[in-house]
Amino acid sequence: MQPRISARHGGKVSEESKEHIVKLCAKLEHYFDRIVDCEVVLDKAKHGEKVEIVEIVVKVPQHTFTATAEGENLYKALADAEAKVETQLKKHHDKLVSHH
Repeated sequence: MQPRISARHGGKVSEESKEHIVKLCAKLEHYFDRIVDCEVVLDKAKHGEKVEIVEIVVKVPQHTFTATAEGENLYKALADAEAKVETQLKKHHDKLVSHH
């Protein structure tokens, strides 16, 4: 699965950051293998602040999971958002398995 990566407010995404995001989204498939789509939106906070905001939207059949995190650098914010989505995917997977 190839994630869609975008940046708000005219920001640019480096190749290194794109590679890191692709690895991160591939890691999510370990927790739930029927991911339909993954979108990562990068944003800078208000002018003058050095805060990165990351939003990850993961779509699976009949559900959409969203996590937003912010951090002083991109990688910290990505890790926090990924952890939140990972928890949601694990919970969803466990719920599906327990109902069968």
